[in-house]
Amino acid sequence: MADIVDLPALLDRLQGFPPLHRVLLANAGTLQGTLSAFLGAPVTVDVVSQSVDGDAIHREVDLVCKERDLVACRATTEIRVGDARMRQLIVERSIGLGQIVALLGENANFELDEVADEPDVFWRRYRMWGDSFSYVITETFPKDLYGGP
Repeated sequence: MADIVDLPALLDRLQGFPPLHRVLLANAGTLQGTLSAFLGAPVTVDVVSQSVDGDAIHREVDLVCKERDLVACRATTEIRVGDARMRQLIVERSIGLGQIVALLGENANFELDEVADEPDVFWRRYRMWGDSFSYVITETFPKDLYGGP
């Protein structure tokens, strides 16, 4: 799990969201485990697209619950990584980005930059970074799955 850099700012950004939405938007660990617990079935990462552009890797994934035939979250990420082992794991597309950080024992920081509540979805944009990597991630959650106004 990443360290939350500014908890007061995070809590301020989450004002007005229902409790479950706040839990998902504030999650600073591997979202996959939280979604699996909520859905009562495994959630896996399906890489929809990935491209390398110089030092940056652009990745789009669906977090999918195959047992319930649904997409629990969509994510797009801009990745910058200096560690060759981490870069190789990302390029292989075999596990999620948060899992890679945990697997390699990297210390990570988390900062929630933006959240929004739209008619059919709610979403967040955040940064996760450590000594040898930085991720800028936007995750979108369907409201019909998680309820709320």
